Amino acid sequence: MKNEDKLQKLYVEFQTLNNSIKQLEQQNEALESQLMELMMTNQGLEDMDKIKSDTEILVPVSSGIYAKAQIKDSKNFLVNVGSGVTLNKDLDSTKKIIENQVDEIRKLQQNLMKELQDRTSKAAVLEGEMKKLASALESK
Repeated sequence: MKNEDKLQKLYVEFQTLNNSIKQLEQQNEALESQLMELMMTNQGLEDMDKIKSDTEILVPVSSGIYAKAQIKDSKNFLVNVGSGVTLNKDLDSTKKIIENQVDEIRKLQQNLMKELQDRTSKAAVLEGEMKKLASALESK
């Protein structure tokens, strides 16, 4: 195979790898966003533990829009478990669900970061090979 063909093949492989790296980075950002949301939920649950029944609170309706509401029970929650099914859970069970979700996201992030490092290393190797081939072609 000619050096020009090898260089073109390496370039296509490098571009494909680069695109997959960008996708992994986007996935990591999405996971980070989910993790932050879960951390805020966990903090909200911690705060709920300190609230007494019949306390008036502000409930977010939309970005920057709130409604006044009154807490009837700060120790039990309706938790969506998927497929439109909600279950009644106490505070500790609800916090445990959130903690499990946080753990799962962190594991996903670890796997994603390992994959990202592997692909970044491979891209660096490909880039080095492309530079060598390009130099060889220029010196001809």
